[in-house]
Amino acid sequence: MDFSLTEEHRHIQSVCRSLALDFAKHAAEHDRDASSPVENYAALRDAGLFGLTVPKALGGWGAGMLGYVLAAEELAQGCASTALSFNMHCVILMGLTVRSPYSTATQQRAADLAITQGKLVSALLSEPGTTNLLYSTRTSTTQARRVAGGYILEGKKAFGSMVEASDYIALFAHPEQESNPAAGVLALLPTDTPGIRIEHVWDTLGMRGTRSDTIFFEHCFVPQDAVLDEFIMPSIPEWLATEEALVNLPYTAVYLGVGVAVLKAVTTSVQNRQPKGYAQPVAYHPDVRRRVAKISAELEAARWLLRYAAWTVDNAEIGDDETLAAYLKAKYVVGETVASATRSALEVGGGHAIFKGGEIERLFRDGATATIMQPSSDVCLSALSVHELQLDRKQIQSPLKLQREG
Repeated sequence: MDFSLTEEHRHIQSVCRSLALDFAKHAAEHDRDASSPVENYAALRDAGLFGLTVPKALGGWGAGMLGYVLAAEELAQGCASTALSFNMHCVILMGLTVRSPYSTATQQRAADLAITQGKLVSALLSEPGTTNLLYSTRTSTTQARRVAGGYILEGKKAFGSMVEASDYIALFAHPEQESNPAAGVLALLPTDTPGIRIEHVWDTLGMRGTRSDTIFFEHCFVPQDAVLDEFIMPSIPEWLATEEALVNLPYTAVYLGVGVAVLKAVTTSVQNRQPKGYAQPVAYHPDVRRRVAKISAELEAARWLLRYAAWTVDNAEIGDDETLAAYLKAKYVVGETVASATRSALEVGGGHAIFKGGEIERLFRDGATATIMQPSSDVCLSALSVHELQLDRKQIQSPLKLQREG
């Protein structure tokens, strides 16, 4: 692996770093109000980043996973909520256009939607009752029933990041004509389609500006061409379990950016805070120096592990065991490192850092979710143990008792 960044990579970093400086001006406001950073999405569109993960052959940047990881790390330092929600747009575009099961015409249609038409796409994967501890719960209970001219959607999706601010929704639904309950098709439809109702439930500890609300589909008619039934996924849970690197590696970089941001924030804080009666700022205190050095060293290690995982995605088949293992290691290390770094920074800041509206306090709350977001630290270790011990997945018993009919 060549650890040097290309000129194209440095350009991506430069563009996103500039955007992040502007995002930072309103990050506290969006966190306080749990409001959608719509002006940031517009800035991302104007910078041409709606096509960041789309291949060059289809008119996009062709950033690849490594290029995207670099972008997400920079954007998150300005506004983590913006980076985490925009991630859903980038991931679904990557899924539709990179190593895609869809026809070239469908791939180009998705690319044009984002690049030529400038449409922001929200991807809906989760539903009430699902848990990342059990992949089998990720089957879609949202149903797509075939009718004349199209489909009727009925169901409910949860954790719909930036859904109300988006132009289009991409979601998995179970086609009722399929007897396999794990099967799914992808639907791509305008957010203002009649029959879509958004329930405002998002009032959370961190990442408040993502506005990840709940969405209801109530006798929602969508035309035939809105349901991409040229490909029926045989098992949504199995796909999510094997394609973790493609689906979840991108937002892992967002959390790395949170860690980098808190390192910068606490560094500035201790350099500028001088206790009464002393001639030096608290940055000279040995306990403070040690904590800052520890945060820096662990974040740098996490950064390069993540970049290696991204490199494996760009240079191996998605779903390859070694690629998946590299990602699981990166997600675990990044999550634990960022949660620890943000907590340590809060402790270094002391009473001055715990007030609402402060940057370190906000980053602490955003970082608290780093180990929770799928796959959680426990899930990473569980899946990684199967790889390291070379176990037969079919012989691993369910950790919970299954519900039986009757």
